[in-house]
Amino acid sequence: MGGWSCLIYIWYTLLYVNAVVFLFLFIRGLFYDYIRVSVFWGVRVEGA
Repeated sequence: MGGWSCLIYIWYTLLYVNAVVFLFLFIRGLFYDYIRVSVFWGVRVEGA
């Protein structure tokens, strides 16, 4: 059973790391989109 518990622990650790990385990239993507849109509209308004 020791080998199985170790395998399950590694499996859950990988799942957890993947979830954290996915969330980080997702939030960073939203953040970059927000900045890009803000800068775009700021340039549009100032240039008009």
